[in-house]
Amino acid sequence: MQGFIQIIKSKSFISLVGNGLGALLGVITFALLARVLDKEIFGPYLIFLAIYGIFETLRIGMVMNALVRNLAQCKTIEDEQEVIGSTQFITLFLTFIYIFVITSLYFVFKYFGFFTEYLFFFKWFVLIAVISAPNNYATWYLNAKLKIASMSAIRILNQLVFIGLIWFYVKADGSIYSVIISYTVSHLVVSIMAVVLGWSGLQYLLKYTLVKITEVFHFGKFSMGTLLGSNLLRSTDTFIIGSSFLGSAGVAMYNVPSRLLEIIEMPLRSFAVTALPQFAKLFADKAYEALRYEFEKKAGLVFFLLLPIAIGSFIFADWLVLIIGGESYSESAILLRVFASYMAILPLDKFSGVMLDTINKPNLNFYKVMIQLAVNVVGDYIGIAIFGNLESVAFVSTATFLAGMAFGYYQLNKHMGIKFNNVLRYGWQEVKIRSLNIIK
Repeated sequence: MQGFIQIIKSKSFISLVGNGLGALLGVITFALLARVLDKEIFGPYLIFLAIYGIFETLRIGMVMNALVRNLAQCKTIEDEQEVIGSTQFITLFLTFIYIFVITSLYFVFKYFGFFTEYLFFFKWFVLIAVISAPNNYATWYLNAKLKIASMSAIRILNQLVFIGLIWFYVKADGSIYSVIISYTVSHLVVSIMAVVLGWSGLQYLLKYTLVKITEVFHFGKFSMGTLLGSNLLRSTDTFIIGSSFLGSAGVAMYNVPSRLLEIIEMPLRSFAVTALPQFAKLFADKAYEALRYEFEKKAGLVFFLLLPIAIGSFIFADWLVLIIGGESYSESAILLRVFASYMAILPLDKFSGVMLDTINKPNLNFYKVMIQLAVNVVGDYIGIAIFGNLESVAFVSTATFLAGMAFGYYQLNKHMGIKFNNVLRYGWQEVKIRSLNIIK
C-alpha cells in the first residue's frame, strides 16, 4: 500500500493523470468537431491546424528544451531570471518574424491568386500567434520547474473552453470561421491567466543577456529543426493526402484514427516531461553511469506500460473509431489497426530523442528526424501512386519510426554505451518491482 501511495504522489503519475485528462478532452474535442462539421469543412480545419502547428513547432523547438535544460542547471535565482528573460526574448522575436513572413505571404498570394480558398487563414495565423504566446510559454516554464499539476491545469482549461464554445457556438453555426474563432478565444483565456499568475515570463523579459540568448540559440537551432521535422512528420501525411485525388475527405478519414494515437502518446508525454529535467541534472553532474541506467530503465518501463494499449487498440479498433468519428468513419478502423503496429515502439523512439538532447547532441536528434521525414515523404508518394489508398500511407508510418529508432539507438550506443537489450531487460525489471510495490 505504501508503494502505491508513493506512485500516486510521484510527478510522473501526476503528469500521467494530467495528460490523461488532456488526451481525453482532446479526443472529445475531435469527436465533437467530427459530428458537428461536414467533412468538406472539417478537412480544411485540420489543414489549418497542420499549417499553424509548423509555426508553433518553431517556437517550441527553439525555446522549450533549451529552457528546461538550462533551468535544471541553474544555481541561483539570478541565473533563472536570465534564462527566463532570454528565452522570452527569443519567443517574442520569433513571433514578430513569423508575423512579418505571414503578412508578406498573404499579400504575395493575394496578388498572384494563389490558395485563394485558404487565404483567410493567414489573418488568423497572425492573431493566434500573438494571443497564444503567453499560454505556450507558461506550459514550458511550468514543465521546466516540474510544476506538473499547474501545467496540466492550464492545458485542461484551454481545452474545456474550446469544447464549451464548440458545443454552444460551433454546433449552431457550423462554419470554419466559428471553429477558428473558438480556437483563438480558448487560447486568449488561458494567456490572460498565465500573465496574471506570473507564468508567462514577461516580467523577466528585460533580464535577458546576450550570452544566454546565444547559448539558447545554438542549442535551440537543432532542437527547433528536430521538432519542425517531427511536426512535418505528422503533417506531411495530411498535406500529401489532401493534395492527392483522395482530397479533404481523405484527410478527415485519416485523421480520425490518427487522433487516437493521443491515447498512446498521453503516458509517453508524461514520462518524457518528467524525465528530461532529471536526465539533464545527471548529465550536468557527470553522473553518466546513473544517467545510462535511468534512461534504460525508464524507456523500457514506458514501452511495457504502453504495449497493452497498443494491443487493445488493434483488437477494439472498430469500436474506438465508432466512438470518435461515428458511423461515417467506420472504414478508418483498418487504419487504426495499422497504427497499432507501431504504437508500442513510440516510447523507444521518443526517449532516444530526449536522451540525444540531454547529452548535448541535438544535431544527432535532428538528423534522426530528418531520416524519418525522408522515409515518410518518399513512402507516402510511392504508396499513393502504386496502391492509391490510405492504408499504404499508414503502413509507411511503421517503417518511418523503425528507421528513426534504429538510428537513435545506434548513436546512443556509440556515445553513451546504451544497449537496446538493457532497455528491455531493465524496463521489465522495473515493471515487476512497481507491480510488487502496488500489491504490498
